[in-house]
Parts: sequence; C-alpha cells; structure tokens
Amino acid sequence: MAVATALVARKVAPEQTEPLLGLFRLVLAVGAILAVWMIVQLLPLGYIGIANPVWQSTQQALGFAIAGSIGIDTGAGLLGLIQYIVVLAILLVTMAVTRDRSRADGVLFALMLAASIICLPVAELLSRRDIVWAASLEVGVVRNAGILGVLLAVTATIRAFERWQSARSLSKSNLIFSLAASTASLAICASALALRWTSNVEFSLVFSLTVLLAIVAIRRFELDIWGAAAIAAIVLTVSVSIVWIQYGRRAADLMTAYSDDTALVALTQRILADTPWFGTGPGSFQILANVYRQPSDEMPIVTASTAAAKIAIELGPPVVWMVVAATLLATAVLLRGALKRGRDSFYPALGAGCLMALLIRAFADAEIFAQSVSIIAAGTIGLALAQSTGRTSR
Repeated sequence: MAVATALVARKVAPEQTEPLLGLFRLVLAVGAILAVWMIVQLLPLGYIGIANPVWQSTQQALGFAIAGSIGIDTGAGLLGLIQYIVVLAILLVTMAVTRDRSRADGVLFALMLAASIICLPVAELLSRRDIVWAASLEVGVVRNAGILGVLLAVTATIRAFERWQSARSLSKSNLIFSLAASTASLAICASALALRWTSNVEFSLVFSLTVLLAIVAIRRFELDIWGAAAIAAIVLTVSVSIVWIQYGRRAADLMTAYSDDTALVALTQRILADTPWFGTGPGSFQILANVYRQPSDEMPIVTASTAAAKIAIELGPPVVWMVVAATLLATAVLLRGALKRGRDSFYPALGAGCLMALLIRAFADAEIFAQSVSIIAAGTIGLALAQSTGRTSR
C-alpha cells in the first residue's frame, strides 16, 4: 500500500483529484486523530505518570524501574497501528483512482467478486484446512462479507440498468453479462447469509438496503426535498421502532448486549469493567482474555464479543462514540453527495448503506476488523467518496 500510495501521488492527474481535495483533507483529518492516539498509547508515558497499572506490578516483579505506556503490549500495538494505516491507505488510494467512471465500474465488480469468493463454501473449507493463506473464515467474517456482497451486487444491478438506459452506453450483450454476474454474486452472498442468519444480520441488511434503495427511488422519481424528507422520516421512524421493540430492554449495555456470540459476552464484560478510560492499547485483548478467562471458558479466545467492545477496551470507551460520530458524519456526506448527483448516484448511496451496515455490525460481532472485510469495506467507502462529487448534477 505504501508503493501504491506513492504511485498514485506521482501519476494521477491533478484535474482528477482536485475536486476531491476537500474530502481528502476531511478523511485525513479524521483518520489522523485515531492514528495519533494509537501512537500516544505506545509512548513511554510512565515518566509523567500516565501508564497502565499493569506496568507497576511488572516493575515490582522484575525489581527495576520500567517506563510503562498506556498499551500493555507494544508489539501488538505497533501491528495494530500499521494495519489501521493500511486500511486508511486503501481508502485513500481507491478514492484517487476511482474518480474515473470506467475505473469505478471495474473496482465495483472486483469488490463484488472478492465478497462472493469469501462467501463460497469451498473458500471456508480450504481455509480451515490451511490450504489457502488466509486465517480460518469465521462465521462473522462470512456474515459481514455477505452483507457487503449483497449491497455490491444490488448496486451492480442498478448500475447496469442505468448505464443501459442512459444514451444506451451499455450494449445488450454487456447488459446481460453484468446482470448475470451481479445475480450470481447476489445468490452466493444471500445463500451464505441464509445459512448464518441472525436477527442482527436481518436488521443490518434490511436497513442498509433500505438506505441504498431509498436514494435510488428519490433520484429515479425526481422527488424534491420534501419528498426526500418524508422518505427519510419514514425510514427513521420504522428503524427506531424496530430497535426499541427488539432491543430496547437490552439498551443498558450497548457494548455487548447485541452480540451474536453470547459465549464471549461474560468475559468481555469482565474486561470492560476494569478498562481505564484511556484503554489498554491496540491488539491487547488477546492478552487480557488469557488473564480474565475462567476454567470453563473456551480457548483460544482471540477477540471480543463485539467490535464496539474491542474498541472500548483497547482504545478507550470515549473512542467508541468518536468512531460512531465519524461514521454518521461520513454517511451524511455520502447521502448529500448521492442527492446532489444525478447519474452514478448509486455509488455514494452504496457507501452510505455500507457504513450503516458496518455500524450496526460493530455492535454484533468483532469480525468487521478481519482483514478481508476491512479491505472490501475500505475499497467500497473509498469508491463511494470518489463518486460522491460529479462534474455536473445530471
């Protein structure tokens, strides 16, 4: 990704990236906040009295002074920082290269293909037998990839029809090929979700699809601001009602209440109860799990019950709500871009649906941080941001 970033900076024409400079600055500013905080967690701040209490007991055990840090595992923290920067680089590079429509179409189909491959039963089988390089495809990974795959396949279908109807820029044979590919991808991803269905999967999939299709309907029927506001009000009211009816009684503990894996909830809650406001450092959950586990707990435990709980433990509870606010801000930017655009408005609508799905899934499992899911999500959001601004409004 470092090489890709350098090549993009060197070769992309200024006229392609100039309309995106504002979004680039916004993404970098928001993304840098989290990166800086991860770096702060790695620094030896024990000299000024800011360090995790674990270093004090370590110092007593070893018998000599240790300048501790907020993080309890510097190596895991450094790897976590690198992985975060890689995902951010994927997002920015995708933004830079998908400003062009033909490249955007190619990236859309590449992302759809990647999600479909993950959802294939043979991919999980080969992974579990260590025949492929990836770590075992957990159920949560397939669920999250399947949700993104359905969104990508629906978007590819919408794209095919819009390309065909706008000045017949897509031939009939290409239309049939595009529809066949998107239909096959939709069938694969939907089948994978059906085999791993939960109420959380249902809600995140329906809500994200509603966001995507609502934008398409607004653009298709050329509704004015009042029509768009009416649709938004209906969607919001129905969503809040469903959340309250289904989950209202569990709202007291948002971090773990909606987890798909109930076996990890008790352990995660024990760690959360002892987590300081500044967290324990990126990648520290696995070490803490070995300390807090009970003899009856399953081993090995490598992740928290939800992504929200993992962020709260490793980066601190305040960071969770910062991430939620940043996600909602990015969603608002994409929805605004989708409503301002005419042609290709389905791209920013896809990004808004993707962000909503990831936000909901963050309170259901921690597998949105899996490398495959992170790459697909970053590419999708980068594509959506690049296409959220157009040369014209038509």
